[in-house]
Formats: sequence, structure tokens, C-alpha cells
Amino acid sequence: MLSRAGLNRFTPRADLLLMLAANGPDVDAISWLGGSVGHLHYHRGYTHSWLLVPLLAVLPVLITRLFAKQGFHWLKAYLLSIIGVSSHILLDMTNSYGVRALLPLRADWLSFDTTFVADPWIWFVLALAVAGPFISSLVSSEIGGKRSTGQGWAIFALLFILLYDVGRYVAHDRAMEILNSRIYNGETPKRVGAFAVFANPLRWNAVVELPGSYWVSSMNLLEEFDPAAGRIFFKSPLSPEIEAARATEPFRVFADFNQWQLWRSTPMAQAEGSHNVQLFDLRFGNPVDPGFVAEANVLPGNRVQDAEFRFGKFRITTPDR
Repeated sequence: MLSRAGLNRFTPRADLLLMLAANGPDVDAISWLGGSVGHLHYHRGYTHSWLLVPLLAVLPVLITRLFAKQGFHWLKAYLLSIIGVSSHILLDMTNSYGVRALLPLRADWLSFDTTFVADPWIWFVLALAVAGPFISSLVSSEIGGKRSTGQGWAIFALLFILLYDVGRYVAHDRAMEILNSRIYNGETPKRVGAFAVFANPLRWNAVVELPGSYWVSSMNLLEEFDPAAGRIFFKSPLSPEIEAARATEPFRVFADFNQWQLWRSTPMAQAEGSHNVQLFDLRFGNPVDPGFVAEANVLPGNRVQDAEFRFGKFRITTPDR
């Protein structure tokens, strides 16, 4: 879309260049070869850093040069590549997963929390902007008209994404104001979070941290908000078994990523002194409906068994579950 909107005037094969650049940061997908823990550790890290954009933009230029027969302008191509890489990082920052955009200086996860990881409205408009010129060309060929360049469709798609994200930012800000203005079980919030759900821009998953618990619910900006309707999850105090699980690689990597940590330690029935330890990220699930979760069995003597991280449901089976 960036190419069709007008950037294709600056260098040959701008479409190829911008597609390579806009997808370039996700080269870290190779981290899946290291399993879920490796992927969590390396995904959206150095390849998504604003400070490394000038370096990431080099490879798309070199690849595109192989397919550009003549008239290739190195500086213009490099500037377009920077735009493509930057568009990827900026879009990734809009969702709750976030990016470590300041590496190597800082490892903070940064996000606007305004869109779902895969937003169907953005995909729909982009698909429409791809199909529109094709359909217009078919009609034009039948009546002998001029073939569409797709520029108008591309500009429409890019403007839609911009206005859509601005609108979601405003809606997110409103949701945060509502959550901050309420009392939950007689307690004031320490902090609040509102996270996008699939398809509905007015509906948010809400998380409120209280002194000894988390309040979790969903909210719709078109409906009356009821702070009594949420579910309360009490925090587990730090214990030797939690500290033992925290020291393992799956828990350590997940804890570095996890900005809304809920720890659970549950005694296991089969061995006295054993515990099942779980760590949840409340942005992506909770003990009732788990999403991102690390889990381990901690045996007597704080010996950790079967520590693992999953992008999904529970995998460790305990007799009391």
C-alpha cells in the first residue's frame, strides 16, 4: 500500500523493497526453532528496536537491487526501506504484546495497548485495497477504460488504518479513565489496564491491580460499567517453591516479558510438601481461561520438575486438577 500510494515513484521495484522491509523485523521468527521459551525471549527484541532500524533497512535494499535492472537509486531505496521497517515496528507497538523498542539501551516492553494482535478490520481494508484495483481493471478491460493503478485504494487503506488506530487510542483512553475512577471491593486501584479483544473496538479486557488481588473482567464502552461484576484473583505471597520455580529458565524468561504477573502455588495431593506453581500474564488469560502461562511442579526440597512455558492451556497434569 505504501508503494501504491506514491512511494513507487522514487525507485524501481519499490513494491518489493517495501514488502521486504515491512516484514523484515519478523526475521526473528526463526527463534521458534528454540521452542516457545526461545521465541518468547527473542521475538520482538533487537529486530524491533528503533535504534537498529538503520541497520535492519540495509538487507531489503541489497536484495531488491538484485531484481532492479536499471535506474536504482541507493539513497532513495534506503530511505524507503527505513519507512518500511519503521511501519512494522509502529504497528506492532499498537497491540498489547508490545516491542522492546529501545534495545540495546533498555529492555522495557513498550506498547499502546490499542489493537488486537491480528486486527480483522485492518486486514479487511488491506484486502479490499488489494482486490479493488483488480476488480476495477477487469471492468475497465471490458469497456476499454484506463487501467487502475490502485493509488486511490492504497491511500484510502492507509488513511483508514491511521484514523482507526487514532480512534482506538481514544477508546482505550476512555476505558482507562473509567477503570481508574471506580472502587473495587472497597479498595482503590494501584494500576489499571485495558486490552483489546478480537473485532470489537468498543470492548476491552480489563485488569485492575489491588493491594492483595487482581480484578478481571470485560467491559463495553456502550454499556454501564459495573465494578462488582468482575472476578477476583488473589495474589499468592512469595514462597520458597515460587522462588525455586522463578529461578528456572521458562519462568525467568516469562517473568521478564510479563507485565501483569499473577502467581499461583497449589499443594499437590500425591506428595506432601509438593506444589504446583503457575505464573499467568493477565493480558492474555487468567487461571479460569489461561493464555500465556508458565507452570512447574516443585517437589519437597524445592526441586523443580517439568518447568515449561506455553502459549495456551495447561499442559502439566496434577492429580488435584
